[in-house]
Amino acid sequence: MGMAKQDINDFRARVKNINNPRNNSYYDPDLGMHIPKRVPRNKLRKQKVQHGEDAFVGAFVVALVLGAVALVCAQVVRIRYFGLPDGSNLVMFLDLFMAFWAMLVISALLKKRTMFDKVGQIVGIAAMLVAGHNLIWRWPEQMAYIYTAEHVEQVLEVTTQHSIVYRGTIYGL
Repeated sequence: MGMAKQDINDFRARVKNINNPRNNSYYDPDLGMHIPKRVPRNKLRKQKVQHGEDAFVGAFVVALVLGAVALVCAQVVRIRYFGLPDGSNLVMFLDLFMAFWAMLVISALLKKRTMFDKVGQIVGIAAMLVAGHNLIWRWPEQMAYIYTAEHVEQVLEVTTQHSIVYRGTIYGL
């Protein structure tokens, strides 16, 4: 596709058209489109959306779930690949380290980076850390696929249904 040869007069005509104060935009023949001369700052910035209370509750629940998923991912890596059983402080700190790493990756991918989202994700990790074994009580067959069958049997032997585990002590609800 060839272009017509342009001389200095064509260039001056384009500059005159661009500088014309009556024009909000000018036609660029090379691009084949109208180019706006000035774009106001409010159009460049993304408009903030006002959320109601329901949206805050929903956003917090999403952040909780993301934190819980991050801890599940960390536990799956620990159980399947490292083979470390529960019960020591080192294992808990390894779970927390991997969960925070997974939380950062997931929140970056889903663009959930605000302080509000981070607090919700940390609360989700904490809730899953103390009460996540109840999911194994609820769905033992499905959790055996996610974790291992040995881990599911160990959790069913050590914990009780509808309980909270805090620092090795089981509190029934």
